[in-house]
Amino acid sequence: MYRNAYGSLYDDAVVSPGGKPGRYLRWKWSNPGVVIVPRWADMVALVPSFRYPIGDLSWEFPRGGREPDESVEQAAARELKEETGLTATATRRLGVLYADTGLIESPIEVVEAQVENPASGERSPEAMESVAEPAWFGSAELCAAFADQRVRCAITIAAAALARPR
Repeated sequence: MYRNAYGSLYDDAVVSPGGKPGRYLRWKWSNPGVVIVPRWADMVALVPSFRYPIGDLSWEFPRGGREPDESVEQAAARELKEETGLTATATRRLGVLYADTGLIESPIEVVEAQVENPASGERSPEAMESVAEPAWFGSAELCAAFADQRVRCAITIAAAALARPR
């Protein structure tokens, strides 16, 4: 139905579990996704990003697409550096999530990245990302940000659940 450099939108002819024909809209990203949980000591960093679809600022973990020749860990380190200026010293895959199982077929790898220093360096985000300096949140502050709905991004909320200390 539609395709650009970022992905493809499909309008599939389907048959429901009850046997009725219908249509189903489906999005597939061009590159697999990765979301990064930046960690320094007992804190995590969120990035304030202006998101055009909601017309508002959204506090999120950095995220992006993996290039064809990159490992998940390489993509996480690259996206972290691009969007926050932070440098990963170690990475750990936490799991896979789906942003919207009713629309988006592409999985997103969740990677925790230890950083060497909480001070961000030079960033190079894409023009439409409009990201600013990351802010560090302790466990109680992060819970408060969820409770008062400063954090509304489903990907960030799901990644935080995977990153919780066990």
